[in-house]
Amino acid sequence: MYWRRRAVALGGSILLVILLAVAISSWLGGGSRATAHQAAEQSDVTDTSAMTSSPPTSGTIAQAAGSSSASAASSTTVPPTTTTPPPPGPCPDPAITVEARVAQPQYKVGQSPLLTLVITNSGPVACNRDLSRQLRELVVLTGDGKTRLWSSADCFYQQPPESRLLQPGEQASYSIAWAGLTSAPHCAPSGTRVPAGNYVVVGKLGGLTSQPTPLRLV
Repeated sequence: MYWRRRAVALGGSILLVILLAVAISSWLGGGSRATAHQAAEQSDVTDTSAMTSSPPTSGTIAQAAGSSSASAASSTTVPPTTTTPPPPGPCPDPAITVEARVAQPQYKVGQSPLLTLVITNSGPVACNRDLSRQLRELVVLTGDGKTRLWSSADCFYQQPPESRLLQPGEQASYSIAWAGLTSAPHCAPSGTRVPAGNYVVVGKLGGLTSQPTPLRLV
């Protein structure tokens, strides 16, 4: 009876151990299968995603290339074209105004009146004009303008040519003090003293002549 009880107890212990081992094995095996199943599902999802992501087509590549070219073209700065203006030409006679000025309207006999030749560019554009000494002249005439008494061109030292650029409205002035004596061409000896009276002064530049300006000697 004693040994029977011992056998039953031993057999129950062994059975308990076996059941416990089976339970542990089943638990471990199920966990592994679940993990493997989840991994397989993740792999299927990844593969499906990879299969559905198609590579860029030729049309997409061409569109991207066109966008890049357009962007590069728009970023390219085209330099502005500059046109060099032509150099100023010679001043035509209608664009030049010649004027004779007297520092004061009246002088005493024996004084030296200050006479000035004023040349003005009356045209709308800048131009070049020959203002050489041999082309400039101031002339003193009798009051009626018929008799030539003195000229700044009768006696002067030859000077180099003088071409000057005149802006619109710009003036060039040349002054000389008249000794009050008559003169003759080619630098002849000084003439006689001009008496008191009314006279006029005329300015010249080549073929251009100014209006007469009155001068009175007292």
